Amino acid sequence: MILIKNVNILTMTDGNVRRNQSLLIRDGIIEAVGSSLSLLEDEDNDNDNVILIDGTGKYVMPGLINMHTHLGDNKDDLMLYLVNGVTTIRNMWGYEGIRLINWLFGTRVFNHLKLKKEVDQGIVEGPNIYTSGSLLDGDPPVFPKYMYLHALKDREQVQQIIKKQVNQGYDFIKIYHALSRQNFDDIIEISRDYDIPVAGHVPDSVGIRHVLESKVQSIEHLYGFINPYRPELNVKKDDIKKIAFLAATNHVWNCPTLIANERLANYDRQQEFEDEEQMQYLSKKNKQAMRTLLKASKQLYAKRGVQGNHKYMEDFYYIIQQLKNEGAAILLGTDKAVPYVVAGFSEHIEMQLLSQAGLSNYEVIQAATVNAAKCLKKEKEIGTIEKGKKADLILMQDNPLEDLQTIQRHVGVVKSGRFYSRDMCDSILDRIKKSHKR
Repeated sequence: MILIKNVNILTMTDGNVRRNQSLLIRDGIIEAVGSSLSLLEDEDNDNDNVILIDGTGKYVMPGLINMHTHLGDNKDDLMLYLVNGVTTIRNMWGYEGIRLINWLFGTRVFNHLKLKKEVDQGIVEGPNIYTSGSLLDGDPPVFPKYMYLHALKDREQVQQIIKKQVNQGYDFIKIYHALSRQNFDDIIEISRDYDIPVAGHVPDSVGIRHVLESKVQSIEHLYGFINPYRPELNVKKDDIKKIAFLAATNHVWNCPTLIANERLANYDRQQEFEDEEQMQYLSKKNKQAMRTLLKASKQLYAKRGVQGNHKYMEDFYYIIQQLKNEGAAILLGTDKAVPYVVAGFSEHIEMQLLSQAGLSNYEVIQAATVNAAKCLKKEKEIGTIEKGKKADLILMQDNPLEDLQTIQRHVGVVKSGRFYSRDMCDSILDRIKKSHKR
């Protein structure tokens, strides 16, 4: 058991801080939330088995939920998430093991369903994992067919793929750019029959209006509003407010992944990204892959006539402001697969970017906690601090409503009934850093 005493709690059920409270955690579940009086007065509780944490003057909030990431070939990703307070992730492209050609090209090699189960069972330390299966795209697809994807031809194929992914235990269907309108409509209809959500990119031939009207779970990167590879499809500025209203009325979640958009378009800032602290926790192979991808991105964006740097990001900020004004829900995601986006660290950069886009600190934290839980339909399990929910928590020195950076400078993280103190987290980070200097 873990007892955190005399702590200030940001439950995320609202924007209030509950002062001088205590949290009792048993078997990874919040058993009681109450006043600073001891929650252990029951004679049936054995004090010798309790980890006592003095929370005097400190703050606790739910763990962060990253709603767009890619568990990749960096073996340290799971611990980088945990030590940075990320206790749940949504993996946006499911892989089922190692293929030689994937490994040679540095693409993802985890068996995501196996890893998800191992985390759930406590065999592997890491964040809770929700994952799609192989992504669904048109024919020809955007990515090479040797990767884990399906190039769709007809409705029968869609039916078979979705049925298989549901039976395998995947959490949602991931869609991509090159889908035809018929492909997309078949996916939506069949997915509803199997009661499995659909999330992903807005296909170029479908358009954002039809995607929003189809009530997908979420749209990623704000694609559809902005189309980085086909800017002629961008929504006109005067129409963004109407589209944002459509997203709100159809209850479609929006995952901007601002850090990914920033880094793909801001190739003039490459040296600045290279010098960030997060880069110390990557292998030489990972760093070289990032440099290669950013170079390719620069060439593609230049070919497509995309205006990078500040102008590009200002467009994203404007869309987010319209989504906020119209009441459309926003999620935190980072797209860890993009150059200079690193597991665990990028979430904190994303929060700062959402703040720059005009969200209040409370709204930023909502995007990373309770909004994400609702999108996943797991609000009874995660996203807030309440009795009966998973004890996925971040303990901080200061109030995150006043200073978002205190989340990354945390005092400790609780995940699955285990307390990772600041010293433990620093030790893990130091070990990872040293392993990449050899």
